[in-house]
Amino acid sequence: METLLAGGILMIPLGICALLGLAFIIERFVVLGKVPDDETAQAEFEAAERTLMNEGQVAAAQHCNAGEGPLNFVFASLLKRFDTLMIELREFKDTNERLAQMAEQAGAGSLGNFMIQQKELSDMKEELVLETEEAGKNYLGKSLVLLNTIGNIAPLLGLLGTILGMITAFEAIAVAGTGDPKVVAGGISQALVTTATGLSIAIPAIVAYRYFARKADSLRGRLEVYGHAFANALLVAGQSQMGRSEA
Repeated sequence: METLLAGGILMIPLGICALLGLAFIIERFVVLGKVPDDETAQAEFEAAERTLMNEGQVAAAQHCNAGEGPLNFVFASLLKRFDTLMIELREFKDTNERLAQMAEQAGAGSLGNFMIQQKELSDMKEELVLETEEAGKNYLGKSLVLLNTIGNIAPLLGLLGTILGMITAFEAIAVAGTGDPKVVAGGISQALVTTATGLSIAIPAIVAYRYFARKADSLRGRLEVYGHAFANALLVAGQSQMGRSEA
């Protein structure tokens, strides 16, 4: 404790960095540990898909929001994005119908309407793919930026403490001379303690950041597989819904 107190006022922000870094490391261990294996992921996907097909989007959203883990987070994000896309599609319905009529009058027959529908489907599929990737990154990569920031600023705080300690030591030398080593001991102690503390915080933080970033990249592929499958289920359900509304 005496050694830590010798580091001076900068030991307070360094201590905060240490606590935050430890908290983020524990949180990432817990979160990444919730990523299901293939068997569990398949079961979660089938449960969400079954709810979507049998009970509709509202029930599926409630099912995903009530569940835990990254897949339910991705599915809920897809449902929210799909609902927005359906609203946009309904807003442009009149425009698309006029385009289809113009194509039919130009001699394209029903081919124009088919091409418009395929373009709408392709655009929605692309948006859902992007949403799947973004949701996976948000869930698996949360707190990693903060952990990386701690790894970068901790040695800088230690360096600042080193400079302040050396300033204190030189001021003491200027006042009392170099005859008594105790005069400069306080400043040198502050310089060494803050440097060692900053490095002790930064090294495990950076190592943990690299490990979690690599693991998140490897796990994101598993989430995207089932996210894309759920997106396809959403498109099928959306087509059925539009077919019933037109009928």
